[in-house]
Amino acid sequence: MAFEATFGHWHDSRPCEWEGDCLVCDDPEWDGHAGFTGPLLSLDEVRAPIAEMTDARIGLLAEVLIWSLTLTARWDNLRWLAMEQSAALPEAVLDGIREELWSADWCSAECRVLDAVDYGLASRRKRVFLMAARHSYVYMGSLSPKEPIATTTAAEALGWPTGVRVNTRGVRKTAGGNCWSADRPATGITSKIRGWYWEHDKERRFSLDEAALLVGFPSGYPWTGSRSSCTQQIGDVVAPPMSCVVVGSLLMKPWESKLRAHLSTIYGRPADHTSPKEKHMNTTGITEVDTEYGKVAVRRVSSEGVPERERTWTTSYEITGPRMTGLVHVQPQFTNDENKDFELLPSEVNLFASSGRYSNRTAHLTINGIELEETKLFYITKPEDAERFRVRRKTDDWRRSEMSDAGTQRTRAALRAVLEAHYADELHMYDQAVTYAEAHNPSRKTRTLRAIEEKIAEAEKLERAIEELREQLGTLGDLEILAPAQRPAAPAPVEPEEPAPAVKPLAAASPGAVPIAELRSGEQVRATGNNTLGRTVTRTGVLLVEPKQVTVQDSGRRVTKWRLYIDEPGAEPTRSNSVTLWPHETAERLGDLAFDLAAAA
Repeated sequence: MAFEATFGHWHDSRPCEWEGDCLVCDDPEWDGHAGFTGPLLSLDEVRAPIAEMTDARIGLLAEVLIWSLTLTARWDNLRWLAMEQSAALPEAVLDGIREELWSADWCSAECRVLDAVDYGLASRRKRVFLMAARHSYVYMGSLSPKEPIATTTAAEALGWPTGVRVNTRGVRKTAGGNCWSADRPATGITSKIRGWYWEHDKERRFSLDEAALLVGFPSGYPWTGSRSSCTQQIGDVVAPPMSCVVVGSLLMKPWESKLRAHLSTIYGRPADHTSPKEKHMNTTGITEVDTEYGKVAVRRVSSEGVPERERTWTTSYEITGPRMTGLVHVQPQFTNDENKDFELLPSEVNLFASSGRYSNRTAHLTINGIELEETKLFYITKPEDAERFRVRRKTDDWRRSEMSDAGTQRTRAALRAVLEAHYADELHMYDQAVTYAEAHNPSRKTRTLRAIEEKIAEAEKLERAIEELREQLGTLGDLEILAPAQRPAAPAPVEPEEPAPAVKPLAAASPGAVPIAELRSGEQVRATGNNTLGRTVTRTGVLLVEPKQVTVQDSGRRVTKWRLYIDEPGAEPTRSNSVTLWPHETAERLGDLAFDLAAAA
């Protein structure tokens, strides 16, 4: 219903199956163009069944679809969607939500159950998260931290002594127990926390700040309302650490260091967010790299020496070492290998070591007291790639002067030191790559889509040529059969005439259920499958072309199915007369029109 309220149904130039109730067919000013009809239901009509539910909170799931599909249909400016629900939510409900999003041409919609305690929270909070993206795939692998996050106990988070046990149900004895130890992460926080107390001290109850800390909020957070209302908010809220993980993964932003810093702030412990490759970097931002000429100090500085537009994805470094000094810039770059797949994020870098007469970047590098001419290292995938470039000294005229072998080797060592320092900070490299991709991907995406459309057009042209050749071969085969019968026979002695054998008509293909691969164009068939909107339809008529195997998206997977085009004789194969079936399914053959005509003749 949410889909029909926002998109309606697909309509092309032919009358549709909703004739009589279709907003397009019934419009006397219809211009004949294909497209969706537009909303068939008002949002109030869509929400009407929600009022009949026994629990109105269940209707909140419908609002997820209503808002997302409405924004997609009317403005198309919604890029991603995230939803949190109880881990006990039935799988069928989640599948229904994902199927509606796929029908609305969302690229990806995935679900994952996450427990906040695995991400450093001081309480267990198992929830199912729905993550959907409009124009990209959701990479669920990004939800896992690169390094395990230390478990936080309730006592550590709240500053309690060891040995405290918390009573949650008074004197009632239930299957799940009524106490938990504060030396472990707290049990799931609900609004009932307002009545929890220390087992050995019934007067010691949770404050709002303590309850908030267990779900990831800092002390002093401004909750509003009565104490009961505040604990209800704390029990229902999405934990901030989990928001960081889910939204960061959707936006392809590095979230792990930010999460560790937040946990350090609210729980008062050192933030352990350095990766093994970052541990050699000290607090001054200077990295010392060992080279064959001694230690080279590489310090990251502001990127004032590049155009303002490039500063967001440029990293600038000052180099100081044995007989080497300078300022260089490193920028992300997409691969230039046309044989590789399309890159979502750049996998290589450029390095600008010195600027020329007409350069708009300020870079310089002096080796052995000699300043370098304009030098650029491109398509770098590892520090060792600096070895393949030659360098020249700067001169006062237009003549080029090569550096000596000793100067070239020292220059390469300096540039290799910069690249080692740059590649060591993986999080920074990722941030720069994302920023660069966001600025350059629109045009690359357009070019790629155009290239894909051209290849599809070429494939369709080739397919039509193959069909024409098949028809010609069929005609030639018929002529080869008829030619001997029409060739004049040699004279033969007159013998008593014998009755000629009866000519048997060509046997028509037997009707009934047959595998899709055995069907041929021109046969009368009936097939039940899915249309292009994913709805189940039954089409009866003439098979316009041979069955085609196509790749479609089904439940988030790319699968191969049969596609049939069934309509009246002479019709063109279009989306409106297509039906898609699984490879193991069958269609019903009603009778082969071509064989019937041959038998009648």
